[in-house]
Amino acid sequence: MTITSQLVKIQEDIHCHPELGFQEKRTASIVADYLQKLGLEVRTGIGGTGVLGILRGGLPGPVVAMRTDMDALPITEETNLPYASKQKASQEGREVGVMHACGHDFHTTWLLGVADVLSRLKGQLPGTVLFIAQPAEEWGDGANEMIKDGVFRDIKPQALFAFHVEDSAKVGYLKYTPGYSGANCDGFILTVKSKGCHGAHPSACVDPIVVGSQIVVALQVMISREIDVHNDTAITVGSFHSGSASNIVPQSAELRATIRSYGDDERQAIKVKVERLIKNVCGASGAEYDLDYYFGTIALYNNPDLLKEILPTGERILGGKQFLSQEPPSMGGEDFSYFAKIAPAVMLSVGVVPKEVTETSVHSPTFVADQAAVPLGVELMSAIIADYLNGHKKK
Repeated sequence: MTITSQLVKIQEDIHCHPELGFQEKRTASIVADYLQKLGLEVRTGIGGTGVLGILRGGLPGPVVAMRTDMDALPITEETNLPYASKQKASQEGREVGVMHACGHDFHTTWLLGVADVLSRLKGQLPGTVLFIAQPAEEWGDGANEMIKDGVFRDIKPQALFAFHVEDSAKVGYLKYTPGYSGANCDGFILTVKSKGCHGAHPSACVDPIVVGSQIVVALQVMISREIDVHNDTAITVGSFHSGSASNIVPQSAELRATIRSYGDDERQAIKVKVERLIKNVCGASGAEYDLDYYFGTIALYNNPDLLKEILPTGERILGGKQFLSQEPPSMGGEDFSYFAKIAPAVMLSVGVVPKEVTETSVHSPTFVADQAAVPLGVELMSAIIADYLNGHKKK
């Protein structure tokens, strides 16, 4: 069996048996077993279900890392693939379908393939490669949990690399973003309070729906008038629940929002502004409130110098500059950002859209990826790591 056919079978198996965040015991076992059979030093149970494989090359050189994420999403698959997931799981007390709708089956397979290729070159490899398989990227906690649990306690990389499937590009194309490429994922839960009253006599109490509506509008005004236009920021109140009848002013209104920005200074400044706005709008209406403002996953920063260094490898493997394109920053979240705080890091987006498909979308029950991307992704990352090690080997 060729390495490609073996890896495709693994990808299909992982896709068929997805697991939610911090529940990736089966997937972690597949990763650990595969790396052990390659002769790597393997550590398991890091940050829950995380796995670390260590490949020590035969020549002195730097330490680098490749990272993958193993978790799936609570989505019922609708792809009709022969290896489509039929898995179910319990989440927040209800049964949900489970699906690799964000390509983590590909990410994990790429890591195993790269470990296989580089282990065959072990004797000529100048340095050490860490293979990190993390849990719970979709929760935004897995990377940080591995770091807190000491994944780098005795060996630390000087550069880290990762891939993500790209749902807007065909196989053979690569997208990249220098600098910030993923956003801070913060938010708040706000409860506006009232004693409640009859809808025919609204002056008898504070109307939490009106107050909440004023806050929703005021947040958008704040974005356009108080935030520098060069600092991309988005605030979306995606949940607004209140009331049970048309003739009752309810006792509360609950608003839930996501707040996206880049950089720590910006997220701190936005928090101050949002808290001030809510306090003043509620104060003007005489409304009491409870506000839970939280910081989530930090923004992902692709090191521009490291990116510039590895792009020629991408051009060589893919066949020219025309197959690579620079993209604007995304407002999505990605917890590879925590690893990028440890050392310079780069995440690249690998095209996976099948030839016969016009469009596909991650986090969708119909998301599909072209298996032709499996060997190409392995070749590309193997070359990136090998070129980096050879370019930084000890003289």
